[in-house]
Amino acid sequence: MDNFDIFGQIGKEIADFKQSRIRIAGSENTEDARYLKKDNKGYYFSQYETLNLIDLYYNSKFETGAIDSEGQRKLFLNVCAFRSDVASKMIDLDTKDFVFIPDQEDSKWLSYFITKEFKEWCRENYFGELINTFVERFPKYGTVVSKRVGKRIENVPLRTLINQQDAKSLQTASHVIQVHDKMTLQDMQEFPDWKTEGLKLKPGEEKTVYERYGWVTKDWYEKHTGNKAKAKGDVIDCLCICTLTEKRKDNVDKEYTGTVLFCEEVKKGERPFQEAHWKQQDGRWLGIGEVENQFENQISRNMIANLRRRSLLWSSKKIFQSPDETVSKNLIRDVKDGDVMRIMPNGNITQIDMASREVGEFNSTEAIWEKNSDQKSFTYEVATGEGLPSGTPFRLGVVLSNAVNSHFGMKREKLGLFLKRLIVEDVYDIFKKEKSREHTITVFGTESGINDLRKVASTLELNKRITDWAMNDNSDNIPDFNALKQAIEMGYQQKSHLFIDIPDQAYEDVEHHVELTVTGEEIDTATKVQNLTTLYQSLAQTGDPRAEQVLNRIMSLQGENLEAMIGEKPQPQQAPQPQQIAQSSMPNIQPVNQGQTL
Repeated sequence: MDNFDIFGQIGKEIADFKQSRIRIAGSENTEDARYLKKDNKGYYFSQYETLNLIDLYYNSKFETGAIDSEGQRKLFLNVCAFRSDVASKMIDLDTKDFVFIPDQEDSKWLSYFITKEFKEWCRENYFGELINTFVERFPKYGTVVSKRVGKRIENVPLRTLINQQDAKSLQTASHVIQVHDKMTLQDMQEFPDWKTEGLKLKPGEEKTVYERYGWVTKDWYEKHTGNKAKAKGDVIDCLCICTLTEKRKDNVDKEYTGTVLFCEEVKKGERPFQEAHWKQQDGRWLGIGEVENQFENQISRNMIANLRRRSLLWSSKKIFQSPDETVSKNLIRDVKDGDVMRIMPNGNITQIDMASREVGEFNSTEAIWEKNSDQKSFTYEVATGEGLPSGTPFRLGVVLSNAVNSHFGMKREKLGLFLKRLIVEDVYDIFKKEKSREHTITVFGTESGINDLRKVASTLELNKRITDWAMNDNSDNIPDFNALKQAIEMGYQQKSHLFIDIPDQAYEDVEHHVELTVTGEEIDTATKVQNLTTLYQSLAQTGDPRAEQVLNRIMSLQGENLEAMIGEKPQPQQAPQPQQIAQSSMPNIQPVNQGQTL
């Protein structure tokens, strides 16, 4: 413990990550066998090799190169990328799917304004692009990782992570190292807390920086930083950012040195990472994505494709035979148009039969592997948008559609829970700090909820007018409150937008929770709209009052709001009554005055 060396520890962890394999299942095997090779007994896993193979297969590249042992170009029939992309399409999410739901009645409108401003903030900060990155990489790699960096949320490329391979999560892993390649001295100096004085780098010279989260001895931490460690025990969780330089020792073992740029103690559970896994296997941290799920299928399809290519290559050759030794050796090169060939008796030239007779076997084998790929990834025709085979019963199509929707609905829920955690624990805190000061927002007439907001605004305005009259008017004239109410409501209905003043720290104590409003209906929206339209026409013809509810549902599926488009349904006039609304829970809506625009 007293001789703890951070540089040697990081070097050991990097070498172990790239060279060692963990046993998931099967008998013990101490052989240095490569992952997915014939001599590998049982199930041994290497995160480094798996990620490398995923990138190769997704980009249609062979691990052994594009040329075979005979010097021929190998064919790669990709079955991985398509299924990964289909899965991304089926689990697609957007910032509009997240809504802040109030936990108390007095938080209703603040939650409404937070939802509106959060969507605008996401557009301004390109949070939607980050979500699209997660959606694309989630089924591809089987795992996505986010990281909070100051006021930003970033996607962490898995190829830059070096972590405990059998950890349950990055929060509990013994070590997590993020590799930052090709950083110049100017890049490092952009971080004011980094100590770069000891670096001897020329202008433009690049260096790899290692950002490590993991245990260090308390003595080393206190000696290096001069700060007293707060955690109990002999070791603490620490963030250490450093460079690493490799040196040889006895031509066998490696010795490392470097420069510590930054060091800070990390509280338990406060590493800046969030993660989600497509499908998990006990004993390994990295999830199983659709590309890895198709490894064996990809190997088999490539083998069949190249065997078929060889068969076609041989069947395309024209080879002749003859017992006559005087016949030209090469008919293409030695025989010209108009030549007369002399052939001995019984020395006819005949063509050798090179026709391929394995076409049926190739097709049968390919069909078996194609079916297996669809079964493993749920990429049936109902998911890819292709037409069902001729003669498929309608009921079978419905069963397949339900199975596909259920499968991808579960995957979408996993990604949704990850994004909810990300928003609640990281994103909302950044958003809240940026919106903590007093500011004004605009609600346009085409937005959902505008009619309810107009009702509240007109009621507040009417109450204010009545209060001003009661406190300041000493005459005996009683205004016509009914006419005043109608005038105020008409004024608000004619305004195309409203201005709302949000006071300081208004969002600090709002009690709400985040809901993900994805129900899977977007998978087959066109069919649902068609069915609801038929139902609406039937109800409207009979005068059924439920027709309006169906129409609202049709508009919502198409992303429109009926009241915002055509206005509120006229209500019968009622006698005016004093109305009271608690203004303490409502932001200030600027009153309607002559010449003022709302």
